[in-house]
Amino acid sequence: MILSERFFGFITSRYGKWITVISWILISGILISTAPPLKESTQATDWLPSSAESTKAFKISVENFPQAGLPVIIVFRNQEVLSELDYDAAREIDSWLESNQESLKIQNIVSIFNTPEAKNELLSLDQTTMTLIVNISGNPSEDSFQESVQAIRDYVSNYRSDQLDLETGGPAGLYLDLIKVFLKIDGLLLYVTITLVLILLLLIYRSPIVAIIPLLCVGLVMQLALSIIAFISEDSSFLVVNGQSRGIMTVVLFGSGTDYCLFIASRFREELKNSGLSIDAMNKTMISIGGAVGSAGGTIIVASLILLLADLKTYQSMGPIIGIAIVIMTLASLTLVPAILTILGAKSFWPFIPKKSSNTRAEEGMLYGRIGKIVLKKPIFTLVATIITLGVMIFGIFGSQKSFDQLDSLPKDTESVRSFELLREGFSPGRLSPTNIFIENENIDLFDPKVVENFETLAKDILSTDLVDDVSYYVRPFGSYADIGSSTILQAHKRNDSQLKPLFERSAQFISNDKNVVKFEVVLNVNPYSNEALDFIPKLRDVVNKSIESSAISQSITYIGGETAEAFDTRQSGDRDTYLVLPIILIAIGVILVLLLKSLVAPIYLLATIIFTYFSTLGLAIFIFDNVFDQASITPGLPFFLFIFLNALGVDYNIYLMSRLREENLKANLDVAVLKTLALTGGVITSAGLILAGTFSALMSLPLKDLFQLGFAVAIGVLIDTFITRTLIVPALVKLLGRYNWWPSRQFINN
Repeated sequence: MILSERFFGFITSRYGKWITVISWILISGILISTAPPLKESTQATDWLPSSAESTKAFKISVENFPQAGLPVIIVFRNQEVLSELDYDAAREIDSWLESNQESLKIQNIVSIFNTPEAKNELLSLDQTTMTLIVNISGNPSEDSFQESVQAIRDYVSNYRSDQLDLETGGPAGLYLDLIKVFLKIDGLLLYVTITLVLILLLLIYRSPIVAIIPLLCVGLVMQLALSIIAFISEDSSFLVVNGQSRGIMTVVLFGSGTDYCLFIASRFREELKNSGLSIDAMNKTMISIGGAVGSAGGTIIVASLILLLADLKTYQSMGPIIGIAIVIMTLASLTLVPAILTILGAKSFWPFIPKKSSNTRAEEGMLYGRIGKIVLKKPIFTLVATIITLGVMIFGIFGSQKSFDQLDSLPKDTESVRSFELLREGFSPGRLSPTNIFIENENIDLFDPKVVENFETLAKDILSTDLVDDVSYYVRPFGSYADIGSSTILQAHKRNDSQLKPLFERSAQFISNDKNVVKFEVVLNVNPYSNEALDFIPKLRDVVNKSIESSAISQSITYIGGETAEAFDTRQSGDRDTYLVLPIILIAIGVILVLLLKSLVAPIYLLATIIFTYFSTLGLAIFIFDNVFDQASITPGLPFFLFIFLNALGVDYNIYLMSRLREENLKANLDVAVLKTLALTGGVITSAGLILAGTFSALMSLPLKDLFQLGFAVAIGVLIDTFITRTLIVPALVKLLGRYNWWPSRQFINN
């Protein structure tokens, strides 16, 4: 207590307040001006653990098949049948690509014109749909790669007609569309968030000054946090950042940061009415709620640190990003915000400047005082009614499914989504993204007849499984149904024949330069991102291992990769993290509540209310997604992040409410303390909840399903927590438990 009095005494002192503000400006200016550009990742394997098989497969692919590139799939579709004019258009596109191969960084082109042997693979049986595959070299996050894909799209679009549907997609097109969405996130999200927060603050305080202060402080903290993150991530793989993680950090920072400012400003205004002197008022404010603000920030920081235990880097890297931002925001809330408010004093609330007055409104007459009276009078009825209401919402969870389909995350009018729809009409949907099998063995001759026979057997075993449509590898580079025998392919490798050169080049794409690694491409007959496809990956692994275990290639090491395998490994790691990380976060928050409230009973039921609110929110959100927004599935990270944010952010209101209740209960009996606490904190918690819900609802303005669903669900959860859990359920439990709320602290003995 003495230490906090000295600390806040300096922050709010005549010279200390100026030293604090100037120090923040100088340190922030230096760090922001010297920070390197922030690196962002778009590679799916950057988000998987290094131990995942698909991650190892990706590494094998990069090291042994650097020439493969990432495919752009141009899809031609005529509802009747492809006409000569359509083929002429395709031929012109093929010629343009050939002539610009170097400038567009094209590794190779596969079309019916330059590789007629691949006709069965590229042209549908009903001849309504045709594909042209262009493999682009480079990293999808590089500007040159994106420019190449965009240039191809721009040129191809010139050949669309009333009869010919023409779309450019494939994995490379999908990456480009995702990058475009992420580029929109920062500016749009920041604009929407600031606008919403400013409007809400103006409505709450009716003062432009106190509305702008949180925005300025949070804006400064955000730039400072991004600068520090840039320093850390510059030469380290420890911190992986993308547009989605930046977007989530923005809303968490604006939501929680504005709430902290709101807690301080509200108590400051209350103390100004009692004291009249800004220095004394702020000193009393920070001594009273500084611990609550610090604990509120501490819960998010602790939760962020626990995220480092996650296997999935999507979750793991989110921890440091949010943690860094909240550490700085908490420091700013305990130093910069009170210093600025002390400098401005009562003028912060202009034009409604609070004046010193001994007359205060009777708490019982205020809205939340009246609500408190009802709850205290009928606590059991209140508890039963609210539990039934929220309990019904939980039923929405049953039957829900997670979707790992990246295409499903994008708007329907996105070109990569449209291209997939065209592709699916003529071919197996798995052609969009084949599954890769890499077989590594340094001690075999790939052209030995026995080895070839073993690989042929493996291909047949894979092809005989339910979900496989086709298999390609070096002996059958155009698929299992191509009109070309394995003997012809082997001759192409042995003879220097110009007529066989296209066959050799196609076949060579499945063999590493040192001939130690062979690649199989497996095309599924279902959507490669569907749960059905993901469930097939373990079966495929078993088929491959059993097929080669008693053959001449039995000493080989196999890796299964591709986007379907990556999605499967993501699901496995995500499930592991859910069952390990979330309970640890819950326990950690409970420990913080025990230390703050000096009670073992209150933290238990507070955590129980958070869990109950979480499942109710998830059920209601899933029901609304399905029946209102026509979204039959939820994104994989929604349950995890919803739990994190409702726990880490929702506990702020628990801390603010219960710490004030404990303070008032030391002065008066429990009923009076509950009434006064609800009266004095109800409006603040409601305002804070509206602001937090508003900041997360800003995510709904983005054209990405993952962020839309997260924003909506968290906003709904915060509102339920604010208006039902904190206002009705918690006070009812407090009333029913009486003095046992504080057991075993001294307050329990004296109550």
